[in-house]
Amino acid sequence: MNIRIVSGILIEKDGAFLFGKKRKDVGPYPNTWVMIGGGIRMDRESIIEGALREVEEECGLKISNLERLSFDEDYEPDKNGEMTHYLFIVFTAKYISGTPKAGDDVVELKWIKKNELKKYPLSRPSIKLFKELNWI
Repeated sequence: MNIRIVSGILIEKDGAFLFGKKRKDVGPYPNTWVMIGGGIRMDRESIIEGALREVEEECGLKISNLERLSFDEDYEPDKNGEMTHYLFIVFTAKYISGTPKAGDDVVELKWIKKNELKKYPLSRPSIKLFKELNWI
């Protein structure tokens, strides 16, 4: 079984958070809305460096005030269908600049307010976190 360390970044702007919609039928968490982030390259970057790189790759934004929010884990097939143990490190961050552009693993980006989260099909780890935060 693979093991991946993954960053998740809740980027806040004007009371909303940026989410990306995953590709249909391509794991992990196909066809769900996920926070911006992705795999950390532990052999060549720190967790913070990886989180900032993923924000650039996934949406092209500049962020600041990266703060750790939570840690969690889940099991889900990866892009190749192989069961993977994911370790999630979730951060909050403030938007600085840039126009969001979907890239890499997401097909669409959207700013979503907390009170609208329950309207979207979210990934299991996001649902778990937002329930713990009493957001949904």
